[in-house]
Amino acid sequence: MKAIRVIWLREVRAFRGAFSCGVPMVAFLVVYGWTFVMMLRNNEGSVLQIQSVWGLSVAPWLPILCAVLTMRLFAEERATGMIDLLMSAPIRERDLVLGKFFSAMTAVVVTLGLSLLVPALLLPALAGPQLARPSAAAIAATSLILLLQASTWCAAGTMISVLFRNQAAAAVSSLVVCSALPIAVYAAILAWLPGVRTSVAWMPLLMHVHDFSTGLFTTSVIMLYVATALFFLFACSKLLALLRLRG
Repeated sequence: MKAIRVIWLREVRAFRGAFSCGVPMVAFLVVYGWTFVMMLRNNEGSVLQIQSVWGLSVAPWLPILCAVLTMRLFAEERATGMIDLLMSAPIRERDLVLGKFFSAMTAVVVTLGLSLLVPALLLPALAGPQLARPSAAAIAATSLILLLQASTWCAAGTMISVLFRNQAAAAVSSLVVCSALPIAVYAAILAWLPGVRTSVAWMPLLMHVHDFSTGLFTTSVIMLYVATALFFLFACSKLLALLRLRG
């Protein structure tokens, strides 16, 4: 645990001073804010609740944020040659991966916390008593599914970062795996089986956010994201082990 904490602190300090961290976080908040306002306008008078609007405004942009945040984790180490020093240190690959993964998740948690200020505090204050504040339980449930999805995207981005020396290439590959690939699979299923559209109107990833935000918990969904994140982290540690063996 000490090694994980040391790596986590090192990466968090790097994030704090990195241009590649602040810019994507600000850009994420901007596009999320625009999406949130548009969804409020389009769903005025509907039964869609505030926490659902928040979650559905965040979810489409979350894979992009995670891809940009994780692109430097190992790609930068490989580009600068620091990976050789890390591989020669008495640190287990698992601890190294978890430390870097938790640092990316820390940045995601901070960004989600900032995005939550609008639906939880600002919007109820501006709208007055006619708009009820979302309950803490509803916000917590929506936050849970967003963090589960973010953990999957960050784990995938961390693994992909090991494969590249160029940060841009790592970011593009992460975007393909985390964002473009699920959309392409969903579109292919609808094209192959048009009848599915009647039962799956939304993309499943967005449907999970809507379900959790309205209190429809399913253990299978939680286990899916946890298992997927663990798979990517396990694969990342094995890729590092291969790099260590290659010397």
